[in-house]
Amino acid sequence: MSRPDSVVFLESFYEPMAANLARTRLEAAGIPCFLSNENLVSMMPLYSPITGGVRLHVRQSDAQAALDILHAEPEPRPTGPDVASFEADAPDPVTPRCPRCGSSDVAYGPATRNTYGFWSGLLSVLLRFPVRGNRFHCFHCGNEFA
Repeated sequence: MSRPDSVVFLESFYEPMAANLARTRLEAAGIPCFLSNENLVSMMPLYSPITGGVRLHVRQSDAQAALDILHAEPEPRPTGPDVASFEADAPDPVTPRCPRCGSSDVAYGPATRNTYGFWSGLLSVLLRFPVRGNRFHCFHCGNEFA
C-alpha cells in the first residue's frame, strides 16, 4: 500500500515539449512534480517508445488533482475590444494614401519599376547598375507614386 506522500507515475509523453508544458501547468497550479527520461528522449527520440517516453511524476496525494488539471480544457479569458487594432484602422494624417485605390498600405523605398529619366537611364547604362529613385509603393494595387 502506498503512502500519501509517495511519488507515483502520472502520465507519459512521447515529446519532451508536451511533457514540459504539462509540468508547467501543474507547477502553476501549485502541484510539485518532476519529469524522468527527458534527456534520453531529447537526445535519442527513437528510444521514446522503448523507454515509455518522458514520464511525469507527482505525489500520491496530488495525483487526482493533477489529472483533473491536465485533462481539463482551458477556458479562454474574456477580453475587451482590441484598442490597438481600432487605432490602426483610424486614418493617420502622416501616412500617405495611394492615389489610385486610396489604401494606406503604402511604403516608401526604392522603386520597383523603371522610373528612368533620360539622364538616370544613361547613368544606369554607364555604371551597369540600375539607378532608381525612391518612391511610394502601394501593396494593395501595386501602384508607385511620388
